[in-house]
Amino acid sequence: MSETGETVAPPDPARSTVVPVLGAGRSGTSAITRGLAALGVDLGDKLRRPGGKNPTGFFEDNDVLAISKRLKRALGIRGHSVRLLDDAVFETPALRAIQQQAIATLGARFGNTPLWGYKYSRTLRTMPFWEGIHEALDLDVRYVIALRNPLSVARSRGKINPQRGRQVWSDMEWLVNVVPYFYRTAHRPRAVVDFDRLMADPRSQLGRVARDLGLPLGVQESAGIEDYATQFLKQDKPASRFSRDDLIADPQANRWTTEGYRLLDAVAADEMSLTDPEFLARWEQLAEDVRGLGPFLAEFDHMRGVTTRARWNPASPIHEVRQVWRDLKAKG
Repeated sequence: MSETGETVAPPDPARSTVVPVLGAGRSGTSAITRGLAALGVDLGDKLRRPGGKNPTGFFEDNDVLAISKRLKRALGIRGHSVRLLDDAVFETPALRAIQQQAIATLGARFGNTPLWGYKYSRTLRTMPFWEGIHEALDLDVRYVIALRNPLSVARSRGKINPQRGRQVWSDMEWLVNVVPYFYRTAHRPRAVVDFDRLMADPRSQLGRVARDLGLPLGVQESAGIEDYATQFLKQDKPASRFSRDDLIADPQANRWTTEGYRLLDAVAADEMSLTDPEFLARWEQLAEDVRGLGPFLAEFDHMRGVTTRARWNPASPIHEVRQVWRDLKAKG
């Protein structure tokens, strides 16, 4: 039975089924993707090597990662980018060319794979691009939405980049990577998984994923879940955990991110479904509010770009100021 109470049909053996993992960065997408492997989802044999910010593994296919990087460059999305993307940008010749290359690559790699999956943190933000690939390859698509409290997301991001880890900035990234194209996941099986709940009770949470996506749970999958729960997760314990009330009480957290998280967390807790009228009405209001933030988000991108270029331009006056500061410090 799905989270709506309806039985989800199992994957069609005559088609290739893909499970993309969606969600904002630093939301436990890697750990959740590794959990899919326990359910028999093929993640490919060309995974990005562990290290750096993810010592236990990224579980990202290198071909998918290369496609995503080409897409990001073509869209002009840098790490700080929070501007909204219009459907029209995915129709340009440059984007179409990247998409055709992706169709050929992923079709050759996974076209005959019965059940496979991939993850990249900006997939939901760039959903029209990926939908075109899914349609061209006639894939049976079933989504996993990775969720983590935005307070924890900001702290995790701050360990890598203190600027992007500021709550206000991190929350803007959360919004644009979760809300705008979320509606395009409708009419497909979806599972919302909270990272903290997965860490606390991996067996039941992977059971929820299997239930909501219509994936079989046989002897092999049960053994995979047990190995995941007792071996893998020993290496991947979160450093922080916050409640909904913590987020609501934090003055740095904006109301839109708070609302989005609260709604999805209610789904992850099986208190609400993605098809409940209340969820749909509140989510549509949230999406409308985020669309209204479009000019502000675009201006933020513009100003960050100006600042970044000035920082790295040797002729910028900022370098003269830095040198004066160094000279003053050297003199004591």
